[in-house]
Amino acid sequence: GLCVWLFARQVWHIGASGLTFGFMFFVFTIGALRWDRKAIALSMIVFLLYGGMIWGVFPGRPGISFESHLSGAVIGLVLALLLRDTDPRPPEKKYSWEDEDIDMPSLNESERQ
Repeated sequence: GLCVWLFARQVWHIGASGLTFGFMFFVFTIGALRWDRKAIALSMIVFLLYGGMIWGVFPGRPGISFESHLSGAVIGLVLALLLRDTDPRPPEKKYSWEDEDIDMPSLNESERQ
């Protein structure tokens, strides 16, 4: 809302579409930045369902407040960048072949002799 009040045209700006754009861009960006399966899956679902919303960020029809959409998208991106490391990452699975303590036979010929 504050960005719209500061930078938008002198017309009526009604609705919560800026908030929905902010949420959509936040979820998509945080999924792309975190690189864990759940975040990427949620990011892809958001993109598939709401990917067409990207065109609402640009000026289109005269009666639509693209400033609300654009400010919501920018705020969503900025918050995703700022908050990407605030919650703990899920534990990474460690497989048995990744364990360095296990003595594995070497395939190098010089070590066999």
